[in-house]
Amino acid sequence: MLELIKKELILNPSLTSKFFIVNFRLASLFYTSGRIKKIFIINVIILKLLKFICGLDISPKTKIGAGFILYHPQNIVINADSILGDNVMLKHNVTLGNKVDHVTGLHVSPVIGNNVELSPGVVVLGNVSIGDNSIIGAGAIVVKSIPKNSIAVGNPAKVIKQVEEG
Repeated sequence: MLELIKKELILNPSLTSKFFIVNFRLASLFYTSGRIKKIFIINVIILKLLKFICGLDISPKTKIGAGFILYHPQNIVINADSILGDNVMLKHNVTLGNKVDHVTGLHVSPVIGNNVELSPGVVVLGNVSIGDNSIIGAGAIVVKSIPKNSIAVGNPAKVIKQVEEG
């Protein structure tokens, strides 16, 4: 865990994102281990404070892989049941939200693959996945799954280019 935090501190450019990463990783560790202790409460309070100050609304329950990057960490909302892979980069005003599946009646949330970049203003809703090595352009609204190695833009988001695996 310590190595992961060190790596993410190097990757994240702003002091706000560094502060968030440390507290998120610690709160997430305590949440998943079931060890609710005083330090967990302090981490959660700090996360709530960051939510109030800059709109970073990410629950410690959210599953986020290694190498998480927050550029301009303002107004980012991630549903607690969303799953993010390794090396995911989020820019400001990103929302990953759930919606009700009309077949099952359950709330379903997005799954983001590895090495994915979500540009400013991206909204991803419901039971969709974004494949590995994809880029979602600014302001895109993703309501259908995006295959791996894709660049998608628009409202609703459409794949405009497939990129070669590198």
